[in-house]
Amino acid sequence: MISSISNHPQGPTAKTPRRNPTDGVSSSGVEAEAMSITDRPYLSWTQVSSYQQCPRAFAFRYVEHAEPDFVPSSLLFGSAMHEAFARVHECDMEGLPIPSSEELAGKVSNLLGASLLPVKYSKGESAETLHALGIRMVEAFLASPESKPEGQPVCIEDRASGSIDPQIPPIEGKVDFVRLTKDGLVLRDYKTARSKWNADKVEEGAPQLRLYATLLNEQLDGWRKITGLEFVTVTKAVKPVVTTHEVPMRRESVQACIDQIGQVWDGIRKSVFPTRPGWPCKTCPYASKCPAAIKPAGAFDEP
Repeated sequence: MISSISNHPQGPTAKTPRRNPTDGVSSSGVEAEAMSITDRPYLSWTQVSSYQQCPRAFAFRYVEHAEPDFVPSSLLFGSAMHEAFARVHECDMEGLPIPSSEELAGKVSNLLGASLLPVKYSKGESAETLHALGIRMVEAFLASPESKPEGQPVCIEDRASGSIDPQIPPIEGKVDFVRLTKDGLVLRDYKTARSKWNADKVEEGAPQLRLYATLLNEQLDGWRKITGLEFVTVTKAVKPVVTTHEVPMRRESVQACIDQIGQVWDGIRKSVFPTRPGWPCKTCPYASKCPAAIKPAGAFDEP
C-alpha cells in the first residue's frame, strides 16, 4: 500500500497507485542516455550501490541483463521483513487489527517458495530457520515502540524521485515510512542486520536518507518539511533487538552523495565496468560468469 503525500497539499489522506518510473519523464538528454544503457530513464539507489560495490556485477545485472545463477536468501528475507513492517503500519493507518507474528512472518516462506531462481542459503540456513527467525524479528518489532511510533503515518513504501543535477539522470528510491509529528515529517528506513549498528555504520548509511529527504522536500513543495531522519534496525539474532538511530541533517553530506552519484553515472555512461574482487563474490549470483571472482559463489555469511 502507498499513501501519496506529494500531490495532496491539504494533507496525507488519499491513496494512489504506484507511479510508473517513466511517467512524465522526458525522452531526451540524460534520461534517454540512461534508457539506452540500462532500459531505465533514471538511476536508483540500488543501482548506485551496486556499481560502487562492483561495477562488473552492475554491468551483468543492469546493462547485459545476464541471467543470475541464484537469488541470495538474504535478499528475499530482507524484502519479506520490509513487507511485514509495512503491513503493521498499514493496519495502524487504516485502523485494522495487526496480523499475528506468524502471519506476518509468512511472507518469508512465500517469497522463498515463489522464487523462480534457486535460492542460495547461507551456512546453516534453510527456509524453516529463516521463517522461525522472521517470527522472532516480527515479535520483537511488535513489542517495541517502533511498531507504533508517535505521529500520523502518511507514507508507506512510496517512491522518492527527482533531479539532483542536470548532468545526472533522475534519482529514484523507495521510502519505507514517513510519519507526521508536531515538529514535521520524520523519514524512516528499516534495516535488518546481523549485529547492532555503531555510529560509524549509521553514518555510512546516512547519505541515502539525506538524499531521500532532499527529494521528498522538493516533491512536497512546501506542504511540510522533513525534520527528522532515522534508521530502525532489527537484528537477526536468537533474541532480536530493535534500535532507532537518529540521523542528523547535513547538507554537505547530500552534496557529497550527489558528487559520488555523478562519478558513478560517469563510469556507467563510459562503460567503465572493472571487476572488484572481494567478499561480495561469495554471494554474487554472477560469480560463475566472472573470471575475476575470488572463489565460486558459496553459502557463507559476509562479514
